[in-house]
Amino acid sequence: MSETTPQQNRQSSERSAVVDLAAVEHNVRRLLELARGRTLIAVVKADAYGHGAPEVARAALAAGAHMLGTAHVAEALALRDAGITAPVLAWLHTPSTDFASAVARGVRLGISGGELDAVLDAARAAGTPAVVHLKLDSGLGRNGATEQQWPELVARAARAQDEGLLTVEGIFTHLAVADEPGRPETTEQLDALTRAVAVARAAGLAPRMVHAANTPGLLSAQDLPDPDVMLRDAVRVGLGLYGLSPFADRTPADLGLAPAMTLRARVANVKAVPAGAGVSYGLTYRTDAPTHLALVPLGYADGVPRVATGAPVHIGTGVYPVVGRIAMDQCVVDLSRGRDAVTGESRKAGSEPTVRIGDEAVLFGAAGHPSAADWADAAGTINYEVVTRISPRVPREHVRAAEVSGVVAPRGAEDQGGREHGGDAPAAQGAARDEDAEQAGRPEWALTRHPGTPEEMRALGEALAGSLRAGDLVLLNGELGAGKTTFTQGLGAGLGVREGIISPTFVLTRRHPNRTDGPHPGGPDLVHVDAYRLATAEDVDTIDLEDTLDTCVTVVEWGTGKVEHLSPSRLVVDIDRARGAAATPAAEDLAGVLADLDEQWGDGGAGSEPRRVTVRGVGPRWSEPPAL
Repeated sequence: MSETTPQQNRQSSERSAVVDLAAVEHNVRRLLELARGRTLIAVVKADAYGHGAPEVARAALAAGAHMLGTAHVAEALALRDAGITAPVLAWLHTPSTDFASAVARGVRLGISGGELDAVLDAARAAGTPAVVHLKLDSGLGRNGATEQQWPELVARAARAQDEGLLTVEGIFTHLAVADEPGRPETTEQLDALTRAVAVARAAGLAPRMVHAANTPGLLSAQDLPDPDVMLRDAVRVGLGLYGLSPFADRTPADLGLAPAMTLRARVANVKAVPAGAGVSYGLTYRTDAPTHLALVPLGYADGVPRVATGAPVHIGTGVYPVVGRIAMDQCVVDLSRGRDAVTGESRKAGSEPTVRIGDEAVLFGAAGHPSAADWADAAGTINYEVVTRISPRVPREHVRAAEVSGVVAPRGAEDQGGREHGGDAPAAQGAARDEDAEQAGRPEWALTRHPGTPEEMRALGEALAGSLRAGDLVLLNGELGAGKTTFTQGLGAGLGVREGIISPTFVLTRRHPNRTDGPHPGGPDLVHVDAYRLATAEDVDTIDLEDTLDTCVTVVEWGTGKVEHLSPSRLVVDIDRARGAAATPAAEDLAGVLADLDEQWGDGGAGSEPRRVTVRGVGPRWSEPPAL
């Protein structure tokens, strides 16, 4: 018989990947310490290893990272679309790569050889030199020029630099076995890099940034006779940002890192079954005694490895193995096979279930919970894959350590955030949070949703409107056609203002009065602003928003960097499209372009693309996230 519990966790979503941005910032500071003053390139490819690229990028930069790294130019351009202006290096290209946009928008490009002519064509068209990092294949056997090809690549780059078409900012390589310290191949690769740099300098190039160290290279550099051979001018770190260990014999805590992602869900069902009951497809598992089974609504469509039978799930004070095959949407644990989450001792099964419907189930997370490495071991893979494969169907909840109240802490956890991080991480993160609170303009939390239709986008805006009041300032960021106006229409419906919200591009600002016969009579009016043609905060002051700010809800499209001075508190809403506008609009005037792009929501093509909507709160008004 299924049972429910009256005690529900404060985390509202049924399942989510909770990403602790305070952990990311802690990890960046730890990696900077190990880098000993070198430039730190924070790798946020693959949507920041599944953690959310814009959010992680902002956190990493705020903690001191100097640059960002992506595999693809499209990923770098998505960061630009999200308003991130920091240097970004992208290094994996095809003939279809958009080099023109990369050069025009200041994306640095890794050059292996074959793409050089296309990059030079883009530089000529843009009238600005491309900034490049030449890549050496020192032994990994992937992209990059081999030592035999290197002199020719260097000579071509030197000629292009003399013509003013590019600037060689860096030279880099990728290490193959740095996660196995002591293997001679790493030394051989570093020696090859030294020779390649000498060839480049002899050809007249003067790269200021030579880099080889990835996360394992950086973490093991201190054990080398000469750490500088590994550290060079810059380090390019990925896995360590997310608090995961690249070494089989060392945990994140051993390295001073804090895991950032916790994958959790609510138990969907609990039921008693007799001995011999089969579980899941193929009936590969049968209970050996009467027991209770708990159903966790996460499966391989959510990115949980299908082959990870036996992987641990933490529920309440116990840890239980996944039994039977993991299905598309769900997996099952046997409550008779549990162990104590703290002591590790086996737990005897009783007549009453130890888990109830609605209890929090954590597949992996920070210290005290099973780790991504535990799941990797069960699946026969690596922790990199476990986190990066979590699908967009699982909402990302971006929080800071003190707001991770939605994840059940292991028994004995003492910190007020409801979760401990192990080692010295809680103290470090608590101190980081106190420091963050003193820095104006820093978000305290973030919520991410994925509306797939205009109706869902309007519904999201309408839901947010329930938390708004007079005096609130909302900033909307997103490319043309992303759905900012659609979102604002939902806000207007939720506030109960007069219909007819359209983009205020040419009038700059429109005021939509509250309807006396609407759902919320007496509520605030909505002031809708388009700051696209306003270049500075001084330009914003010319439209006198201060006159209506205290009595209305003010929504500003394209407002980042221009209206923050209006209020110490604000909501920032970033709307990202999967690929951007599907085609160039037929209209030539700006009003026509906007109309064409707005119509893409309903055309069954680009308009069907899911949007990623990230809501962040800044300032004392938004110390707690709204209900979405």
